[in-house]
Amino acid sequence: MGQNQSKVIIYKENDFEKNKVFNEVYSFWGREDRQNWFSSTGNSLKEAYFVDTRNYKGISNYGVTFRSRTFKNFHFIESLSMCFLKVEISKCTFTSKDSIIDIEGFISGNWDWGNNQFIKRKIEKSTIDVFLGEKTDTIRICYLGKTVNRDSVEVKLNNRETNVFTVLDTFPAFYFKRYSHYKTIPDKKRFSFKIRGKVNKHTLLAFGSHTSYSEIFDLGSMIYSPEKNLKKKIIRRENYDCIPIITSNKLVADIKKEGEKQEITYYTYTKNAENYVLSRQFGKAKEQYNLLGQNYPVLFSRDIHNAIRCAVLSRDLKRAFWWSEKLAHKGIDLPYFNAKIFEGMRKNHEWKSFSSKYDSICKATKDTWNLQLKKELNDLLEEDQADYGLENRKNSKVLYETTERVTGKLIDLLKREGFPSEERIGSLVIRDTVLISFPDFNVLILHAIQQVPKNLAVLNELLDKNAERLLYDQKRSFNNTLGYDSCFRIYKGNLYNSKLCIGKNDLEVRKISFKFNNPNNFIMDYGNYVIEAHDSKDQKLVDEDYKKNYNLIMKLTDDWEFYEK
Repeated sequence: MGQNQSKVIIYKENDFEKNKVFNEVYSFWGREDRQNWFSSTGNSLKEAYFVDTRNYKGISNYGVTFRSRTFKNFHFIESLSMCFLKVEISKCTFTSKDSIIDIEGFISGNWDWGNNQFIKRKIEKSTIDVFLGEKTDTIRICYLGKTVNRDSVEVKLNNRETNVFTVLDTFPAFYFKRYSHYKTIPDKKRFSFKIRGKVNKHTLLAFGSHTSYSEIFDLGSMIYSPEKNLKKKIIRRENYDCIPIITSNKLVADIKKEGEKQEITYYTYTKNAENYVLSRQFGKAKEQYNLLGQNYPVLFSRDIHNAIRCAVLSRDLKRAFWWSEKLAHKGIDLPYFNAKIFEGMRKNHEWKSFSSKYDSICKATKDTWNLQLKKELNDLLEEDQADYGLENRKNSKVLYETTERVTGKLIDLLKREGFPSEERIGSLVIRDTVLISFPDFNVLILHAIQQVPKNLAVLNELLDKNAERLLYDQKRSFNNTLGYDSCFRIYKGNLYNSKLCIGKNDLEVRKISFKFNNPNNFIMDYGNYVIEAHDSKDQKLVDEDYKKNYNLIMKLTDDWEFYEK
């Protein structure tokens, strides 16, 4: 507490810290040009509001859908982060006679991280609003706002037309009716402030920035009920890095909950095994695949492919032969084992009996295939590629119409013949020894996701049902990992990390680098990254952008065109 000198009481920064309230609760919606913190509605506010947006779900999670009107690929990706303000009190005096308080200090924070990034870029430095007064509770509406260009993108909420005033949610909020106000000067790393006003038992001091959580102090308690928080422990923030709230349309809190679930699934074992492979701990990876085989009678080919390699590299040929036989049930021919890694198996005395049995199982498996399903899928692929082929690629409208037509036929085929699982049409192998983790027809699904035809929801429902039955490897499908919102870029054979991203995900770096150092040809999750073209028209401009906005992590390869092979 301060000392009483001629009816003037002096307060220190610790007094404010003990009376801090609503920590990491309120966002600031200014009154000049924003109805939401992420999107202007064209309806300016009469007052500035402090809004409790902790229950904000993310635009897509409210049921908002986006669809291109121009037949060009369009995907709405939202990422939301919140930053923190650091308030330093340098001088504070309170005159008890007239209940006037004078406060001076500084405000700083992390200004290099966007709060809602539709396009990754550094945010412009903004002002900080400081209020001193008594709050009035209210409710604020969260509107959809001017999120995209509606001339080129159709925006619907639960299949109904929308406008900028379409309501997404309502949030608890408060504003100040009678108050003192101070607005800091922009374009400074450390803002100074000075504010003066009358204090009563309900007075708050609040700092608002649309990129950060608001800092709020209970001056009424500090002055009129000093014993209330006298023993309160002060916890000072050491890390002022911004925190992600939503990433790629997913709530970070939900992602964490998923990670904390103790439920063991098929992908629990494969994830554990692949992480061991990344560390070259093939024996431990083998044990994870063994557990997978014990708990699931039918596995995807890519996991059998990896399990064999782990057994070979941990010198357990007995287990390698056991796993290898499972590939026969996928219709993979014996020349698959001509790969160099299987040299020891081919020289083993069990090879002769194994190969004879393998051929027999493989032939019997092919006799059970649904050849009609396989033929009709190939017909759909030919119809798709007739317009998507690089040599005769059609315009955007034709591609959309083709995808909508082919998707409709694919839906009818799946309903009539069932899903084309590996057991029903076989696995895809090229050049005898190279297993492709996803079949050719997957491009039909990819084009549907890209083009968003009107029948996409029906297709997604079918895919979801078959993914639950482990007939479709949806979770690891490249259709779900298209580089959206990735922090990582590969440019001219080098791996870069965006300076806008918080920290560096070491596991993700290991996954990406493993792709370029994988002599045993494991099929893995290689992480989420974007490949930047090395032959753009203005390479100098791209080079400058990378110097300014990205950190070089490592060199990956001298082959700049690896992705085309």
